Amino acid sequence: MKHSRRRLIDLRKRASRPLVVRRAEKMRANLLRLEKVSARKSVKGQSRRFDLARDKKKSPQGALYLPADKSPRRNFGRFKIAAAAIALVFVLNLAGIFGSGKSTVERTVATAFSGIGDLIAASESLAAGDFTNSQNQFAEAVEILRSAEEDLMVLGGAGAILETQPENVQAGSRLVSAGKLLASGGEKFAEAANTASSALSNWKVRQQARISGEQVESFSAQLREPITEVLSGLAELENAAAILSLVETDVLPDELAGKVIQAQRELNRFLELVRPLADTLPAIPDLLGDRVPRRYLVLFQNQTEIRATGGFIGSIGILDLDDGFVKNFEIKNVYEIDGQITQHFDPPEGYEFITGSWGLRDSNFHPDFPTSAAAAEKLFESAGFGSVDGVAAVNASFLEKLVDYLGGIKLERYSRKISAAELTLLLSLVIETKIDGAENPKIILNELWTALRDRLEEIPPNDLVALAWQAIKSKEFQFASNNQDFLKFARAAKIANELPPTAGDYLFVVNTSLSGNKSDRFTKNTITHTTEIDSSGATTDTIKILRQHSWSESYEHEMENLAAEFGIRLTDNLKEILGRGRNIDLIKIFVPSGSELISVEGLPETSVAVRESAGKTVFQFSLTTQPKFSREVILKYQLPQKFIANYSFLGEFQSGDKTRSIEKTLKKNNTEIYAGTIPLGETKTWSF
Repeated sequence: MKHSRRRLIDLRKRASRPLVVRRAEKMRANLLRLEKVSARKSVKGQSRRFDLARDKKKSPQGALYLPADKSPRRNFGRFKIAAAAIALVFVLNLAGIFGSGKSTVERTVATAFSGIGDLIAASESLAAGDFTNSQNQFAEAVEILRSAEEDLMVLGGAGAILETQPENVQAGSRLVSAGKLLASGGEKFAEAANTASSALSNWKVRQQARISGEQVESFSAQLREPITEVLSGLAELENAAAILSLVETDVLPDELAGKVIQAQRELNRFLELVRPLADTLPAIPDLLGDRVPRRYLVLFQNQTEIRATGGFIGSIGILDLDDGFVKNFEIKNVYEIDGQITQHFDPPEGYEFITGSWGLRDSNFHPDFPTSAAAAEKLFESAGFGSVDGVAAVNASFLEKLVDYLGGIKLERYSRKISAAELTLLLSLVIETKIDGAENPKIILNELWTALRDRLEEIPPNDLVALAWQAIKSKEFQFASNNQDFLKFARAAKIANELPPTAGDYLFVVNTSLSGNKSDRFTKNTITHTTEIDSSGATTDTIKILRQHSWSESYEHEMENLAAEFGIRLTDNLKEILGRGRNIDLIKIFVPSGSELISVEGLPETSVAVRESAGKTVFQFSLTTQPKFSREVILKYQLPQKFIANYSFLGEFQSGDKTRSIEKTLKKNNTEIYAGTIPLGETKTWSF
């Protein structure tokens, strides 16, 4: 250390100021060229805000930018932005100050880049689920950045050289310190993920040992250590954000000041996402039955008969957890539960078309999942099955994805594997024909669960987590509870699927099958949404829904071939039930509360009911679509709020529904501001 300091002072004495400046400018120019290349690669995914006051027409391509995606992989991509900013600012400042101490500067630059490179690699490994490599890479990044920080301290003692630009040295020091904290915090996140992954991979062995009467450490207890690591890592990321906030960007080169500001912004955004989940992590052991055993009601939803939260509830599961282990899991036909409800409950509005009394099978009547979950719990208790600690919903499409990952599933009764593409149809054929008897037509579901349970251990924990994450993003898995700690966790984990409060424009089209068949497998909505704003800010929306029924002879032949192969008699009536029949859909359009209906096309205006629900106005009507035909309905309505300068829009997609995007047009004073396709749900609020 002393030798380095002495060498640097000697170099300073021999260097002339013009040479220092020339070397600094040369290094800065070279690095800025690298920055431009990097910047071109990182443009995609950035958000942009549009000012309606400009009244400038935008082309459909590139006119609107999404907020950054909030998936784990993209979040760690934000670490890349922060890391790149740290590296570039650190290098350029050193180059500008210490042109004479070339060997020391070059060594420090190389060290910093190496540490930042390890930080980026570690983040990529963690995002990919490679917890072991991620943990090692984060540890290496900590050591390397620590070394870079020591070199910076040596350079910081160079005397007169520092008197020229001390603020730059301070900025560089803070940025390297922030990078070290990012690496250390990331290391703890990776270590926590690795520990949790290990606990998950050994879960079945411990479960079997526990069933055999052996004393084993509970699964919930094993999660306490990674929870502690996550909270510790979060604290370091908070400190990194605090240090970054102290960096005086006005002393930095203009090209890099923006990068540092962006790094500060992106890290804060990441923390905003993580904080709510981290705050609820201590509730996980209790959720798994750590203190007392827990019981949960699981609703199995078939999206081919669409309902508000995903699909018709044909079967339910009763799950008992004790110390993180499955004490009991029983699957029942939903009609077995409904048959024991002695109290009469009037069905929700619209359901009187298909039933005179409300049962568990129709409990998922509202797209706000906690509302539907509360109804399911109430009806389950009314049947005499006692209370539950929470309600989960799983779509049949998620089971298909599991089977697809496994390359098919083998059921005892059949000689060959069943593919994911065949699974839902085959289950429907077996259940609807009552091959296993009218008393228990869904016994095949228990066989499926047994087959899946035995093969789940074949799925690596990392892949299982990835599958579960995709199920959460697509709303194939949902959870709510009357326990406020559990509900808080569900909200943070994005599985509660509540209808959010909104200040701007809002759209959520919800479909409910009243057909009594599986025709929703063949139906799809194409939605066009046009917003017109006048000079006063008054806003009018027009929504056009084109609903198509795409039943075809080719699918009918596919159904016939599958039924013949498995010895199932396929009648015309069964074809009607499995999708060839007419589709009767109860459509509810959720828009901002206080919206007023102006006009209706495609059906009588009197057939559209206007209601208030969950803080939204709802336009409700039913629509019947025959096979191979389509129907179109157009509603025009006035919004209660005015948009003078900026307009925001939030559109959501329904669990189990295939409509994941809309055609959006925005006009201001008859001038088109935007026209293009918007994906629903994933990007949350759009700002113009």
